[in-house]
Amino acid sequence: MKKNNNKGFTLVELIVVLVILAILAAILVPALLGYIDRAREKQYVLNAKSALTATQAEFTALYGEGKDLVSSNAFVRPDAVKATADTPAGSAFYVKIPANADGVDADAPAVSTNHAKYTVTDAIYVEGGYYCTWKDKQWVTTEGTATLDGYTKIYEIPAN
Repeated sequence: MKKNNNKGFTLVELIVVLVILAILAAILVPALLGYIDRAREKQYVLNAKSALTATQAEFTALYGEGKDLVSSNAFVRPDAVKATADTPAGSAFYVKIPANADGVDADAPAVSTNHAKYTVTDAIYVEGGYYCTWKDKQWVTTEGTATLDGYTKIYEIPAN
């Protein structure tokens, strides 16, 4: 009596396993790419928040020194903002410096009645083909090129 001792898998069993693996990969790969994109966007927002905080600190220092914010950006120290924000190469930060905020005299010196002039209310952070817009106290991330009309460049770090 000869014993039939087949060990191993048939070709059909191997193909079935490969098809199941391919289906799982087709489902998981797009989901993982989505997680990576969302993580990247969150990193851009974190960088934008850092740039906003550094810029607001610089504006507050200028306010305390009694210096005026001018559209030429003469008094804002971009190197101080870049060093504090520590944002990566290929990024830039822009703010809208109000000429006349509601109830604010644009020509008045830096006094407590001019506080709104030294508060960043509109900003755009650009990095990696995305731009983050700060408006109404929230960040919105968009892919593409930002429209920078009316914004003043605070700093730009060239890509390597």
